Amino acid sequence: MKIPVTVLTGYLGAGKTTLLRRMLANPGEQKFAVIVNEFAELGIDSELIESRDEEVIQLSNGCLCCSVRGDLLSSLEALVAKGGFDALIIETTGLANPAPIAQTFMLDDDLNDRLVLDAVVCVVDGPHIGGYWKRHPEIVQQLAFADVVLLNKCEQLTADRTDDIERLLRKLSPLSRLFRTSRCEMDVAALTGRRAYSLAEFELGAPGAFVPAFLHRHDEEVSSISLTTDKEVVPDRFMAFIQTLQLQYGEDLLRYKGVLAMTNEPRRFVFQGVQAMADGDVQRYWREDEPRSSKLVFIGRNLDARALRASFEACLQ
Repeated sequence: MKIPVTVLTGYLGAGKTTLLRRMLANPGEQKFAVIVNEFAELGIDSELIESRDEEVIQLSNGCLCCSVRGDLLSSLEALVAKGGFDALIIETTGLANPAPIAQTFMLDDDLNDRLVLDAVVCVVDGPHIGGYWKRHPEIVQQLAFADVVLLNKCEQLTADRTDDIERLLRKLSPLSRLFRTSRCEMDVAALTGRRAYSLAEFELGAPGAFVPAFLHRHDEEVSSISLTTDKEVVPDRFMAFIQTLQLQYGEDLLRYKGVLAMTNEPRRFVFQGVQAMADGDVQRYWREDEPRSSKLVFIGRNLDARALRASFEACLQ
């Protein structure tokens, strides 16, 4: 069985280390290994983790998404070789872009044999997110890739302000499950076992969550687009459609997921992508009582909803 990996992300001061300490204080029956990344040469987060049993590795003086990505690979390989843990937590710097970290698990076949990216958890500084997110693109990236979002420091917000921020977060992170927390206090068991990057256990949204070409636009650049159809999708056309999007948008195509009913295929085709890196496969058979409908979600910058919808419709039989 593969070892699940949880990535903790969030902007500076949001509460990532507080959440990590809560997770380690309530491990259940799991034994964790931990990788802590700090941008400064002198790291202190690892000193704040009260840990007796966990294997803790500190990576300093750079970000996992760029200058110390090689160190991340080396650390992961060393942990896998050593063994002795049931789950892994990676705490990134507040400046990290989660995309290259997710791609690390998608690209490396050796790691994929032992590790599976379980979820990206983003901690949000409630009192400051309103003024931060337009000025710091890292926050938008972190939220776009998140599978779970913690709206933290709610004790410092009024009820109306909390509602406003939650609406913003649901636009910035439409694929995630959202929790309201104070000092990251919550049932941490809800953060693990999500298998968000496992195609074998892939699900996308709740019934009624998608409408044709439904566009969330929260600023002039970043948007999420959801598409659904009851028509079957032609495989070759769809693959060409995704490749064209990857070439057209590059790094601006932040994250995308889908469940498709392909022509001449009795099983669901599920796929997901992180920028130019995508993975897909056929999984379980469509149930007799289940409509063969296709659902897709795209999150990115400057997405042309009309053109994207037209291109997708050209993939249909």
